[in-house]
Amino acid sequence: MTSLSLAEALALLALSEDGILRGPQEDLDLGLAAALLADLSTAGKIDHIDGNVVVTNSEPTGNTLDDAALRDIAQDARLRGPRDWVVRLTKNVRDRTLEKLVQDGELIRTRSRMLRLLPVDRYRVTSLGDSSPVIGARQRLRRAAIDAAAVDRTSLALCALVSALGWSSDLVPDLPAQDVDRRFAAMRRSVWAAGALRDLINERRVGPWGPTVGRIAANLDEWPTDAR
Repeated sequence: MTSLSLAEALALLALSEDGILRGPQEDLDLGLAAALLADLSTAGKIDHIDGNVVVTNSEPTGNTLDDAALRDIAQDARLRGPRDWVVRLTKNVRDRTLEKLVQDGELIRTRSRMLRLLPVDRYRVTSLGDSSPVIGARQRLRRAAIDAAAVDRTSLALCALVSALGWSSDLVPDLPAQDVDRRFAAMRRSVWAAGALRDLINERRVGPWGPTVGRIAANLDEWPTDAR
């Protein structure tokens, strides 16, 4: 996974065995957008200051997805918070991320028809060996679930995003689900982009009551596990 951005790693982890992307596509779009912010933050290009996302280093990262997001933030005339930027960066983010993975040779895309009527794109990873990026990403998640103290910043951000999307135990199925969920949730609270993602997903799922539920969920996250 070292050569992939967080958005690319997240897209690979989103693929199910049948080549379809897991979960609601709206959630994945938000997740990929949050991954762009997390990548830029990890690279020292942006920071979360006084509630706003601020560019601290405008030099390109070399990754086309991250650099496009960095330009958008740097060229915007207004200061915006993380949630605003997650929403704004969702535009075409899924298509652009998958297209880059196809062009870079990480994925093969095929088109079929669901129920013989609806066209659907399916994706297959090109490698499943030890050097496979998707295997590498899953191994990083598992190592983080076992020993959180040894997690590097990129792995921590990936775990945080996975937690916000609700994928934690699904992606580390051989370890106790509650332990994985709890450890990744703790990491999520230290990654501001993942926190914004979690709030947006909670609010989207419950409709008009979203902001209230989001605040309640955030407060519950702060409670010690043994106090619940």
